[in-house]
Amino acid sequence: MYHSSTCLLALFALLPAVDGGILRFTAEKGCVKGIKVEEGGDYTNWPELFRLTSPNPDDPTLPNRGDTVDPKVLLAAGVEFHFLDPSGFTYPNRTKEIPWSPPANGTNDPTLAQLRNESDYQYADIVVVNAYVEKFYTEHLHAGGDEVRYVIDGSGFFDIRDVNDEWVRMHAPVGTLIVFPSGIEHRFAVDENMYIQAMRLFPGSAAPDWSSVPRNETNGNVTARNEYAEKYLCGVDPDLDDHGHDHTGTSPATTIIGSTTTIILSSIIGTLLAITAL
Repeated sequence: MYHSSTCLLALFALLPAVDGGILRFTAEKGCVKGIKVEEGGDYTNWPELFRLTSPNPDDPTLPNRGDTVDPKVLLAAGVEFHFLDPSGFTYPNRTKEIPWSPPANGTNDPTLAQLRNESDYQYADIVVVNAYVEKFYTEHLHAGGDEVRYVIDGSGFFDIRDVNDEWVRMHAPVGTLIVFPSGIEHRFAVDENMYIQAMRLFPGSAAPDWSSVPRNETNGNVTARNEYAEKYLCGVDPDLDDHGHDHTGTSPATTIIGSTTTIILSSIIGTLLAITAL
């Protein structure tokens, strides 16, 4: 005869691992969300990363600072970071320039030029935001390509979803060059200084596509989002369940696990409960 406590321990051993309060297993057995991040990376130049004290702050221009977040959390979600010091190079003085090209008689940054060449960032412009813009802080994704922003003056807050659908806030100062993969959900707000000047970069020779799709309008029909979920989220979009139903706005703790896994766990639970009744 089995002791009930022994059976319960066996049950817990078979349940999926929980990371940060969220089930990480999905329908694909053994799949772990996010891409592998190599150990021993140098993160000394990374800006401040932290959790929000509330998922929807009353005043997004304030820090709303929670626990510190390791840069590897964003790297696993496909976010890239570079630090480029813009001081000493020729950029417009606190004004926009659309489009922007390195001035022929100016002092230009060779590191930026190399990055543009390597990533085929043929288009660039410089924009200025000097007020809180509600549209920018509406959670959204970009379906037309990666979002690339380089802060050359001022500062602001980028809120980015990690692979567990939780917010990571980056306080981006001068020198921050960040790349969001197409399909990742994020939002932006200026900080208390109400000023940021940033360069936008876009790959290829075609006209840049700055269009965005609000999270509550994706509905499983945005190719970039589906591809992002496949690559980084084990194919399970937290906005949808496995029947394609929209779950926008649900708590991260309700992340869906695949139907196959659910059936297996239900069978295990049923079997162990039957054993404990003997």
